[in-house]
Amino acid sequence: MVTARQLRFSALCALFAPFTVFANWASPVPQSARETTFYSGTVRAQVRYKDWLPLLETNYRFENAAQGSSRVGGGQNLTAEAQQNFQQQPWHATLGSYFNLSPNLMVGGFYRYAQGERHRNDWVSAGWTAPTKWDWFWLNTNNRPEHAAIGDITWRQKLEFLPGENWVFELKNRLHYTWYSDSRYEERDNWGRHSANVAETKYVLRPGLQYFWLDGDKPFMTFFLQYEAHFALNFGTRTLVESWGYFGFFYHVSEEVAIGLNIARAMVVERIRLAAKRASGFWQHNT
Repeated sequence: MVTARQLRFSALCALFAPFTVFANWASPVPQSARETTFYSGTVRAQVRYKDWLPLLETNYRFENAAQGSSRVGGGQNLTAEAQQNFQQQPWHATLGSYFNLSPNLMVGGFYRYAQGERHRNDWVSAGWTAPTKWDWFWLNTNNRPEHAAIGDITWRQKLEFLPGENWVFELKNRLHYTWYSDSRYEERDNWGRHSANVAETKYVLRPGLQYFWLDGDKPFMTFFLQYEAHFALNFGTRTLVESWGYFGFFYHVSEEVAIGLNIARAMVVERIRLAAKRASGFWQHNT
């Protein structure tokens, strides 16, 4: 039988690959990620103290394909700055705690530090290469720090009608407030110059199914299959901006430490809508 101590949580940083629509303009849409299946490694430490469950976690996503500047549909950028070809290397560390309100309901608060995340503002221009063309490329964000405050409400229910005694349904609700700065945003004319400081809020809904493989009365391995949807609350023109499906497992080194791998696939990506608008000699970002 599964106890509250034996329940373990899984996390996966979200990456999205935006596509851009242009009106009356012969520029390439943003390059999508060249891989749609990603592998992620996680190390997690947590300790149960009464109804509290403090947690420290670090996650690294493996991306083998270079995510550089080559254009969708052929053609090459001309300026040196727009010809960089690099591998995106996202990782994050999360610190916080859950608190059990009841055997099935938990709330949590977390701080998350990350590097290498890619946002819609990172699709930028190097400037004019011809009277009717620009060079476009992704900024390299591998060394850019990013911060997030996360609030969590999680409901967990044992599924006794399934074979075995160790199946659990989980419904996770999270509110992410993310902020970061990038001075390069103030140097670009692709959408009209805008502030280097960015703050975004989104709601994340993640239903999932977990199976706990026990060694006696201690956790040995945890397998999970989950779907995750991200909804923008204060940015963009779409409500659903990311959608992921992923499968993974944790090996419990001890009751306090677990090591796991995830296999994730992006199912829906944000579409950024840009309107080609000539105003004061630059393009106006219209999302």
